[in-house]
Amino acid sequence: MDSKQILAADSIVQIEDLSFSYSGKQIYSHLSVNFPRGKITAVLGPSGTGKTTVLRLIGAQLRPDSGTVKFDGADMHRLGRRELYRTRRKMSMLFQSGALFQDMTVFENTAFPLEVHTLLPKEIIRDIVLMKLEAVGMRGAASLYPSELSGGMARRAALARSIALDPELIMYDEPFVGQDPITKGVLVKLICDLNNALNLTSIVVTHDVREIMEVADYVVILAEGSVLGQGTPEEIRGSSDPRVVQFINGDFDGPYAFHLKGRGNYLEDL
Repeated sequence: MDSKQILAADSIVQIEDLSFSYSGKQIYSHLSVNFPRGKITAVLGPSGTGKTTVLRLIGAQLRPDSGTVKFDGADMHRLGRRELYRTRRKMSMLFQSGALFQDMTVFENTAFPLEVHTLLPKEIIRDIVLMKLEAVGMRGAASLYPSELSGGMARRAALARSIALDPELIMYDEPFVGQDPITKGVLVKLICDLNNALNLTSIVVTHDVREIMEVADYVVILAEGSVLGQGTPEEIRGSSDPRVVQFINGDFDGPYAFHLKGRGNYLEDL
């Protein structure tokens, strides 16, 4: 399936003509991008381009200067407080840190959203939690505290919590940071398996190009306040844009310079 076919599919998130600035700095200018439903979309780009900001705009944690962000047809920044609260239950966020409650066990962390957002009896919550933990290979660690987990185990425990309410969308903020190659492989497989088994939509912000390109259905590269490139992994790999090529290949030489230019002449500064 090429990018035109993917974009023709139902989009769960639509960002239209969005501009956003922070502390006087322009982060995005007239950004427009869609995220197809039921697919894994990788969001790539150089550091400092605001990739995580996109996730926070989707969740309405941040408000754009102009433009719209629609989730499942709802304009996120026009919803009332109660409607926004209800809509956010359909999406989940896996933070880079995992953000587990340190004084709760893995079981209690996973049960927390169910206890807060539902009126289910404890017996049902127990069964759901065990199923979610089994799905990420963490049922055997249910009684452990976050301080007793490795980095990869903590990330998987956080993933179990993020799927507790059966969301339609999961947003991953740098899920592979600080993980060894084996753990990265496990997380990549989990993202793919959960997306397919639970009919999810996944948006993955990452710098790990090789890992995510193996499973992504669609790729969006953000830079310079807008979309630098987008398409299927095959289309991105075949791009002739030197900026895209440099980023995907991790080349030292290219449009994005390693050295930041100083004021005046270097020899004169010395």
